[in-house]
Amino acid sequence: MKPFFNPRKLTHIGQTRGCAAVAFGVSSLELTTARTEGGDVQVLQNASANAAAPENAENPAPQWAIAAQSLRRQFDPREHRVVTSINCEDVLCQSLRLPATDPTELKQILDLQIDSLTPLPLEEIVYGFEPLESFDGQTRVLVVIAPKVKVNERVEVLETAGLPAEIVSVDALAMFHALSQRNTLPTDDRLNVLVSLGATSANVIVYSQNVPFAVRSMVFGPGAVPGGEGESLLREELQRTLVAAEAEHPQRGVGSVTFLATSEELKSLAERVGAGLSVPSNFLTNGAVPSPALSLCLHCAAEASLRLNLLPDEWRSKRRAAAFRKHLIRGAIALGAVYALALGTFLGLLAVRTSRLNRLEKEAGGLQPFFLHARQTESELVTMRNQLGTKYSALEVLREVTLRMPEGVRLSEFAFKKDQTVGLKGQAPSASVSDDYVSQLEKSELFSQVTPNRTSTEAGGLTKFDLVCTLKTATGVGTTPP
Repeated sequence: MKPFFNPRKLTHIGQTRGCAAVAFGVSSLELTTARTEGGDVQVLQNASANAAAPENAENPAPQWAIAAQSLRRQFDPREHRVVTSINCEDVLCQSLRLPATDPTELKQILDLQIDSLTPLPLEEIVYGFEPLESFDGQTRVLVVIAPKVKVNERVEVLETAGLPAEIVSVDALAMFHALSQRNTLPTDDRLNVLVSLGATSANVIVYSQNVPFAVRSMVFGPGAVPGGEGESLLREELQRTLVAAEAEHPQRGVGSVTFLATSEELKSLAERVGAGLSVPSNFLTNGAVPSPALSLCLHCAAEASLRLNLLPDEWRSKRRAAAFRKHLIRGAIALGAVYALALGTFLGLLAVRTSRLNRLEKEAGGLQPFFLHARQTESELVTMRNQLGTKYSALEVLREVTLRMPEGVRLSEFAFKKDQTVGLKGQAPSASVSDDYVSQLEKSELFSQVTPNRTSTEAGGLTKFDLVCTLKTATGVGTTPP
């Protein structure tokens, strides 16, 4: 057979948060905060708060709430996973064999069978289980059933104080696993018994090789423990438990009984009860026993699939919703940060481009007077060039019209307008000669157009003409556009 749970090897479940265990005592709340590093539990803090209610108080819940608020101020719950427990005498524990090995399949099978394990209505209970060992395709599980009202009493106290519990265990089982991890209990394959004594109760766990086989509790009346009737009842119950365990597992045999006693009176009771048994007895006192809160921290560090948790589904849904909201808020913050970064980068680039554009505009404004001065200088240079050019001077034009003049043509007037027109008046022997002169002038490179204003023919064929020759400079040829 292969045990599912080996308390000597607690595996860190990968959470970055630590564990904050709150244990409910008779008249106080005990707090232990710890972190798991490399498989070892490192205790960070131990604290306690008084929760003793006045003798005439009908409802002790306010005192528990005040004590929980006092512990809340001593650490940050956001950095820790809060775990608590209920008393073993308030639960029903039963060992079952189920035809499965996967924890998910075990849960489905138990959901179908749980109504046959308790007389209470299903809506009034909450249950959890621990896989113990597997063999031949089957699994032995320890099923723990608790009244929901008992669990909610403690969860609500912590919730009101701002300590949202994520795990609810059983105090006696958490103590058993803590002792097993410390190698305080026998580890042989015989049927051994752990007895945890309290002021009004005793919790009994039958185990072998650190695997619990049976868990039961005995509750005594006030004053019955230690001594008297409680002593005899405890001895008889232990003898019946040993006989029943041996009958169920005859191949293992009976080992020893280990008593946990937190006071000298309870230790004395344990010694008297052990003396009346037929098996060896061991006794552990406060120095060798971890505190209830530390035991819960060790339980919190166990592998998630093997961890007993009696937290009702409505509280689990609330935890999941809170975790979802937290992740949603973190996602929104991250998205906002990315958006802000992108916007800041864009605005930064825009500011750089705007600054550069303003600088260029300022430089251009500073160069504008020089540009206007250059344009003006260019215009003056063009004018001077035109005035100094010989091609369109009056002398050159006179020379051109003279060279192109046919024989017999005489000029009576030469009117030169710089860069504009040249007016010619004269006479020719005939109209054909006059027309030939016009044709010759039109072929000149100096003129863009030759326009006869008036032509008249007198007796004897003599023709008088009046011409206007437009210089090419008048149409923009030879100039540079502004």
